[in-house]
Amino acid sequence: MIERFGKNEIDAVVKSINKSSLLSGYTNKFLGGEILQKFEKEFAKFHNCKYGISVNSGTSALFVAQLAAGIKKNTRVSIPSITFTATTSQVIATGGIPNFVDIDPNSYCMDFNFKNKTKYAIPVHLLGHPCDFDMIKQMKDNGMFVIEDCAQAMGAKFKNKSVGSIGDCGIFSFQETKHITTLGEGGMIITNNEEFAKKCQKIRNHGEYYKDDKAVGFNFRLTDAQAAFGLAQLKRLPNILKTFRKNAKYIMKNLPEIISPPVVPKNIDHSFLILGCNYDNKKAQITKDKFLDKLTKNRKKFLLTEEVSDIKGINFRPGKIISSGYKTVQYDIPFYRKFRPKKKSVNAENFLKTSFFLDIHRWRTQAEIDEELRILDKTSQQIR
Repeated sequence: MIERFGKNEIDAVVKSINKSSLLSGYTNKFLGGEILQKFEKEFAKFHNCKYGISVNSGTSALFVAQLAAGIKKNTRVSIPSITFTATTSQVIATGGIPNFVDIDPNSYCMDFNFKNKTKYAIPVHLLGHPCDFDMIKQMKDNGMFVIEDCAQAMGAKFKNKSVGSIGDCGIFSFQETKHITTLGEGGMIITNNEEFAKKCQKIRNHGEYYKDDKAVGFNFRLTDAQAAFGLAQLKRLPNILKTFRKNAKYIMKNLPEIISPPVVPKNIDHSFLILGCNYDNKKAQITKDKFLDKLTKNRKKFLLTEEVSDIKGINFRPGKIISSGYKTVQYDIPFYRKFRPKKKSVNAENFLKTSFFLDIHRWRTQAEIDEELRILDKTSQQIR
């Protein structure tokens, strides 16, 4: 099991606090201290981009990127019907109108219909699986502005190209359940467009360059201490990705027959934030929810060890490590129903019936993984 946090992170934070140049980034605009600027540069470089703009959350990154892109009242923005709520909420926060799009049944990522006439799109690299980059490239060729939502896919690649580097920009989250964190919260925008990067910098700091106050801005800054922690975490990221992939591969080979592993084409590097599998209702002969209830009871009954990794990170106790994942398509969430499309997303709604999420591979010991697989297998045998 990889050590998620260690002395390097703690020492980096202490050093950043004691550093005399903590405020060196304050000139006529906020760029942060040298540690923060280094973190931005190194993170962008890791994902093959020139510019990084740090913010205080992945949600803020979505909001800032959309404002900088020119999304405003009544602007239609295409987003997938299966995603985390922040993707939708931040379209609405900018005044935009979410245009819900179906997903690909294999990758669970956006399957864009080019009959749509939206000028903006936010494809989401769901669960660590990259979207089809050829689709993103075609979006750009059609004149669309593309914001890649990479919150769940740090380090993932499609045809050896990093997520976040194909669209006009990419956004990332450092919330504590993600691959790396900046003390529990944080986010990043990456881009190769210098003008766009400057717009994002301006928006995150009150919109003020002091000589030009034409734009409303906000306080979405990340601190140097958080950046120091993130910089130390970034050095761990290659090993974290290696661990996730190794454990995920092992689990996928040892699943009971009622659960199918995710489809992982050879041309992608999946980052496996969550292991999204498929539950076969016909083979199981009981519903997914009933199976999960039985599994929960069996975990208490068959658990042999009390060793449990804290997969939630800094503040939270461990959550459910096996679950049904997303409960609803975005347009069925009460607050978003007024944006419900005329045509439902068939693949997205089918996904809800069969999706089966496993978090048992993240920072886990081999003993923990084997025990969870044993309980999973015992439960599946009981229902045959």
